[in-house]
Amino acid sequence: QIGDGNTATIGLGKSGDTLTVPSGATLSIAGTINASSGTATGFGEDNAPYFLVNGSGTQTISNNTDTVLSFNQVISSMDSASGYNTSNYRYTVQTGGAGLWYVRAGIYFNNASYIGTGEQVQMQVRVNGSAQLNNHVVRDSSSSLTDGWLYAHGMLKVAEGDYFDTVIWQNSGGNITANLTNGNNSGMRGFRIKANV
Repeated sequence: QIGDGNTATIGLGKSGDTLTVPSGATLSIAGTINASSGTATGFGEDNAPYFLVNGSGTQTISNNTDTVLSFNQVISSMDSASGYNTSNYRYTVQTGGAGLWYVRAGIYFNNASYIGTGEQVQMQVRVNGSAQLNNHVVRDSSSSLTDGWLYAHGMLKVAEGDYFDTVIWQNSGGNITANLTNGNNSGMRGFRIKANV
């Protein structure tokens, strides 16, 4: 035991020194680690990997058709964009990226001539082509609907090789326009919350 009951502070080493706990040894701490005047690294999750993509313009969404949103621009990505394919608009979970993820997709849609009562615009975030996160806007009898914001988001448990994409469906009877680069609201993004869940 270093020190005794009368010792308030014990100094180990000096500036520039490295104190090492070798492999196979355990450092057991029952009290509090205070790194307020230094830097603590290697603790907890770092929310990596992550990705953020949007589109380069607008996209026509046909009536009564599942349409994959063509988010074709990588804004930021932990893995140098290797996980996101700008041709099929999918993010594929890379080696070491499995775990619990938060994923969000959104668009602004307009140019719907008129969405009637009970008609709607739906959004799905899919994993491996299967809908996992869903949202929709629907016109009720008291209001018209020609444009609006639409988002779908939540947490997903995924494995290496799984992929995310985003699909829109609408039944207005005509086309609507999806704005894929509208401010910070249109696009798809995600980050890992926790590994090994």
